[in-house]
Amino acid sequence: MNEPPTSKLIMRSLFLVLSLCIVSGFQYASAQVEYTALPGDTFARIARAHDVTLTELWEANPGRGEALLPGEVVRIPQPMKLVSVLDVADSEPVVHTVEAGQTLYAIADIYGIEVAQLETWNPTAVQGLSIGDVLVVGALSQEKPVNLESLGVPVLTDQSLPVLRQDTLRTLLMLPFMLEADTVDGGGYSAKTNRLREIALEFMHGAQWATRLLSDSGYAVALRLVDTEPDSLGVHLWSMADLEWADVVLGPLRKEPLDSVNSLLQNSVVPQWVLTPQNPAIWEKHPLAFSMEPNPAPGMQRLGALAAQQHAGDTVIMLETRGADIALERAFRRGFLSTAADSTVLQSVPANTQFSEGLIAELDTSKLNPIAIPAGKSAQSLYAYVQTELQLADSFPVHVYGHPDSRSFGFLERRYLDRSHYTLPISKLTRWSDSEVAGQMKQFRAAHATDPSVYGLIAFDAMIESARWQGLPWPLPAQVYFTLNWQWNETRSRFINEHWSLETFVNGGWEPVR
Repeated sequence: MNEPPTSKLIMRSLFLVLSLCIVSGFQYASAQVEYTALPGDTFARIARAHDVTLTELWEANPGRGEALLPGEVVRIPQPMKLVSVLDVADSEPVVHTVEAGQTLYAIADIYGIEVAQLETWNPTAVQGLSIGDVLVVGALSQEKPVNLESLGVPVLTDQSLPVLRQDTLRTLLMLPFMLEADTVDGGGYSAKTNRLREIALEFMHGAQWATRLLSDSGYAVALRLVDTEPDSLGVHLWSMADLEWADVVLGPLRKEPLDSVNSLLQNSVVPQWVLTPQNPAIWEKHPLAFSMEPNPAPGMQRLGALAAQQHAGDTVIMLETRGADIALERAFRRGFLSTAADSTVLQSVPANTQFSEGLIAELDTSKLNPIAIPAGKSAQSLYAYVQTELQLADSFPVHVYGHPDSRSFGFLERRYLDRSHYTLPISKLTRWSDSEVAGQMKQFRAAHATDPSVYGLIAFDAMIESARWQGLPWPLPAQVYFTLNWQWNETRSRFINEHWSLETFVNGGWEPVR
């Protein structure tokens, strides 16, 4: 059954992968075997049968179309073998990261050295090897101990951000490309499948955009794409070998594959980026899983402190739903009470996610009325209710403090935002006024004839932050969407982004609170 042209275009786009590799100290030798296609064969089936990734198979067969005819010859890439060019008399050592199934004998054979030499350089290795262990290979000076971090070896200590190798940043992008999805009656794919593919492409384009800019700045990046969705038989097209290859993992997006990959990485030093909002219980098994989404509590505390500062002596009304966002309501209260000289000026008014029946009765029409609504998306109806009530009672001034999500509520009218001096915390925003950001956006627009979606921006920023963890002296492209302020959270035993600024809507636009 033929696919519609748009589906074919998407399928072709899935395999546009940038792979930039710089390797020092080794030469790579690779081999290929040939396979003759049988009726019904696809690239995905051949990749599974020969234990290679779909990306590797396409790279070994450039310029091939999607369809395979019986009798066509397909080149199958074989595992690369490291051919030693190491002189054991060299004064500068190199490092080797242990991969699955490797023994001291196998590693010594790779470098053409004796096992005894390897054991001398790595005394603890005699006790056994684990995947991800780092071995020093080379002659060591007795006077000058080896600094593993200076060699680009991943180093992890408590309460420290990751330190990644300084040669090639090997990035694994795990997305729902849905390559093996079944068509629906009449051909084509379901709306859900098409949307997941579109989102996957947007993340991929953002990662490729970052890869190009990093390459221009002198960074070496290898980008590998894998499909997180199984075929109709439940077989996945990725394996542990992909995770062991990676220095950093982006994704997966969906709950079940994210949970699975997070569990597999939990004993490794490979950082994982959580690209979409997910319950922390899904991804916090791995101590090096990171989300750029900021912790909302510090932002709400800052908002509460600002309200206390701006309205000293005034009664500030806080609408409390005590529902899903009770933690944010408490954070606003903490921030307010940390600044207010008189705690009695913060008045709690009961509300639910739809309305607050006693709001208007609590307002003083003879003076300014500050109103705080810490609840977020769960209380959209409450925001609409407050707007309607205040528009009907428009004879007195008000100042409204809201949740950061409320900035995206399309029903909030500009006239209401202006009148209420609407103020909220903000953590992510494309900085178009920054000339460097604008230049980077121009490059994306030139390549894709459109601006990047929010998914592309997220992937871009995750790639740039990963490169920052290499600690190289070269300039980095500017992050375009998130500003990151990593703070150690004792309760969650991990780093959390706690960057927040405050903005107020005045004169028809948003301005920073100074």
